[in-house]
Amino acid sequence: MLSYDIKSSLCYILRTFRYTGQFAFSCAHFTTYKPEFVDEVTMKTFSFLKSICCGGMPSSSDSDCCSESDKTAVKGGDKKEERSEEQRSDILCSSTNRYLLQNYTGEGSFGVVAKGVNLITSQDVALKILKTEETSDREINMLEIVSVLDPVKKNVVQFYEAFKFEEHTCLVFELLDRSLFQLCAEGNCEPLSLCEIRPITHQLLTALDALKGIGVIHSDLKPSNIMLTNHPKEPFRVKVIDFGLAFSTSEKICGETVQPLGYRAPEVILGLPISEAIDMWGLGCVFLFLYLGIHPFSIHCEYQSLKGIVDAVGQPDDHVLCAGKFTHKFFTENQHLDNPRWWFKTTTEYQFANGIQPRVRRGAFRRLDDLIVHYPDIQESIELEDQRSFVSLLRCLLHTDPWRRITPEKALTHPFVTMAHLQNEKDISLYVTDSFDKMLVCQKDDLAEEASPSVIPQSDDAGSVLSIKIMLHLLEEAQGAAGGEAAGPAVEETAGSQVTAIPAEGAPPKAGLTEEGPLLKVKRSRLRRIRKFFGRTIRTLLGLNKEE
Repeated sequence: MLSYDIKSSLCYILRTFRYTGQFAFSCAHFTTYKPEFVDEVTMKTFSFLKSICCGGMPSSSDSDCCSESDKTAVKGGDKKEERSEEQRSDILCSSTNRYLLQNYTGEGSFGVVAKGVNLITSQDVALKILKTEETSDREINMLEIVSVLDPVKKNVVQFYEAFKFEEHTCLVFELLDRSLFQLCAEGNCEPLSLCEIRPITHQLLTALDALKGIGVIHSDLKPSNIMLTNHPKEPFRVKVIDFGLAFSTSEKICGETVQPLGYRAPEVILGLPISEAIDMWGLGCVFLFLYLGIHPFSIHCEYQSLKGIVDAVGQPDDHVLCAGKFTHKFFTENQHLDNPRWWFKTTTEYQFANGIQPRVRRGAFRRLDDLIVHYPDIQESIELEDQRSFVSLLRCLLHTDPWRRITPEKALTHPFVTMAHLQNEKDISLYVTDSFDKMLVCQKDDLAEEASPSVIPQSDDAGSVLSIKIMLHLLEEAQGAAGGEAAGPAVEETAGSQVTAIPAEGAPPKAGLTEEGPLLKVKRSRLRRIRKFFGRTIRTLLGLNKEE
């Protein structure tokens, strides 16, 4: 670990290099140092900054500061040689904040994502730096709409601000842990248990229910867009991120390609009108990915993806196929018989009609019922019942008719989520006990008083004492007001949020309030005793005088 003096000196070197292009430091910047160590750090820092300023990330041979994801990006060769101007700087400035970039965590066609720190508040953040301005306005608009939701209770990423820096749009979010895709990759694509999938299910359904309430369709649900907030401390607490492709339910979209392939709803493939039901389909595919450890449907070929859907949950109803713009691309209409009216094209028929040769794909399952047949690794009979409940929820989420697909509100009442079928085994089965324990992360969200932000600022003892002193002062003021010394009437807010005037002691009672006088006096007397008791206890514990 580097000492504070060395760290501050390195920061000075970085700033000097950024604005002058040269390294400049003196021995005064180091209280204790070894010359050979300083030279080594200087050379590594020079190599790191030179590679960034020249348009690329450092290779593993140049610097140890490069993370594993950065090393992977370097291996891409010429594809990632050109970087945006923000990547060549170490500090991004908005109108109110300054952000120090630490390392880059991801890159895509939209731009780059970097980890940074707010130099004003010392808070870790995630910065999304967009390459183009084509979709930035839409994304910012969606983020401003979503920001009205509680990021903790509704399980959506917290958006801080957007600003322009050197002709690029920068978005600032709370810093999260890792995505569900990364979690599965770290576990060698091992499937999650139903006990682990259930709390994720509850939180994502809560998020989609909230998005539906404000008229937002995410349209890009996939494991890499669902982040764990802090997996070591809060296992399986998740949030939905990336609203770059989101749009409003008021927009009439039909026949456009949305959603990633493999998580794309059949109505999108067939060209039907798009609604918030596509997010429920994408959610069902995410749950299948977590349960199987692989993508449930083809992510490379649209024909194979739709074929996997037909095999797993059945062919869409005729009225759905008749309403699709692209139905004839995948189905052949039967001109002679009404039942069935549509035939799914074979691989040869599809290739002959569209000139595209479908990719061959071997799926992990053929039908949803195979999830129980092929994955019978159960130790208790109650676990088999839980598997059937999970498959039942999947059938509701993966219904091919978007008008009959389950809504987030109804899905939250499904037995798999409520664990109604596990209640009787709560004190007997270890599996059930583990299920209820892992759902505690969702119960915290349901209780308003227990809900807390993802980032909690630390407070010292002095601040705590000051807060208690302020509380005691407010209690004394409230006690004086309750004593009836004020001439005006007291005001009390009832449980129904109706404000009613309470006459002061000694004032003539109004009509209809003659029987409430003694009750109000008793209530004020109890409040005074409670305030005195807590005030005395707090002062005794902290050693404070009454004057303090």
